[in-house]
Amino acid sequence: MPFPSNLKVAAVASSKFFWLVRTNNSTSVHGPEGKFLKCLAEKLKFQFHVLLPSDGEWGSFENGRWTGIIGMVNRGEADMGITYIGVTEARSQAVDFSFPYATIDRTFVVKEPGAIPHLAAYMHPFSDSVWILYTSLIIASAFLFQKVMFKNASLLVSFILILGSTLSQSMHCAIFSHGKRVAFGLWLTIATVMPFLYKTNFLSFITMPGRKPGINDFRDLSEAVLNKNYKCLVPKGTADEELLLKSKIDYLEMLGEVIRQNRWKYKTNEDLSDIIDDSTALIMARQFMQLTYGDLINTDIEISKDSFGVWNAAIALRKDFCCKRQLDAAIFSILSTGLYKKWFDDQEYVDEKPQDKDKDNYLFVLSLHQACFANLHCKGGGAICHGELAAGLQCKEGDASCHCEFATSSLQV
Repeated sequence: MPFPSNLKVAAVASSKFFWLVRTNNSTSVHGPEGKFLKCLAEKLKFQFHVLLPSDGEWGSFENGRWTGIIGMVNRGEADMGITYIGVTEARSQAVDFSFPYATIDRTFVVKEPGAIPHLAAYMHPFSDSVWILYTSLIIASAFLFQKVMFKNASLLVSFILILGSTLSQSMHCAIFSHGKRVAFGLWLTIATVMPFLYKTNFLSFITMPGRKPGINDFRDLSEAVLNKNYKCLVPKGTADEELLLKSKIDYLEMLGEVIRQNRWKYKTNEDLSDIIDDSTALIMARQFMQLTYGDLINTDIEISKDSFGVWNAAIALRKDFCCKRQLDAAIFSILSTGLYKKWFDDQEYVDEKPQDKDKDNYLFVLSLHQACFANLHCKGGGAICHGELAAGLQCKEGDASCHCEFATSSLQV
């Protein structure tokens, strides 16, 4: 049977995959899907007329009827539908599909978590459990040393001496028994190793500040949505909500149910930068994100590496379409030559965000907040050093047999 010479093609006018340029005399199609359609038309020798669904949707089953492209093809208003349409079980009952020509990887995009505050740099090098253990060790050592070694010194002086030794302040006592020297040597080992580890982590943090914990996968996203810390939107007129509800994975089903109850949806032709904020995530195809955000170097957007499924993308056809085998052969021929991937990569390159060519000439300028932070750190170290000196003088006056020497050392950051 000869292939039809004229076809009505339903498509979503997306600014990335498919768009139209209308003139007085003609209408041209562009984008990866537009080039794909033109190539099929040349190979199979047919003319096409593009129809845009009034709702701008791909197709979902709502109120007993199909919307978007799927609805137009199902009702016979169009012969075929294009624009990266995902193949699902429900859609396959309404329309037929051609040989798949691409895959749709469903993931989500969020804003990158903010940087850890500079004042948190003091606590960041160690975990909470290490800080608790280290603080308990200092306090216990202060009690032990005051009872055993610094008998004539107060508990406060003993605590300052122990604390000072952890801040690279020297502490030498001449008269010790062998047992006390073992305990004293053990403490000096701790007081040497722990500050070294602290300074190493601290310097790495201020060199490359860390970020707050973010949303990494769909389990994290589901928990954040259930805790009402985040909201998650799906594209209007797609199968994402249906796929989440039928995933048979508990946290994905709960996420889909919350989205359904709150009607969290967005239109793909909206400016996504205005939708995404610190508490909003968007679910969409990874391929669409690649065309939208490029290489992400100059954006604060983060694409999750997780996905809740991968589906085939194909051309939607009427159930009574006559020449599906010929269409499949043409699609297979295009895929074999790698043309579709080239069209996609070309569009991704065109949409890529412009990068700064003078990356090697960046000048790091210290902000007022950072300067105050460094000044506070130095003044804090100086205050501790003065306290050490006062404690040493008190110890020297109180016990002639205990000779303590203190050498203040600069704190380098």
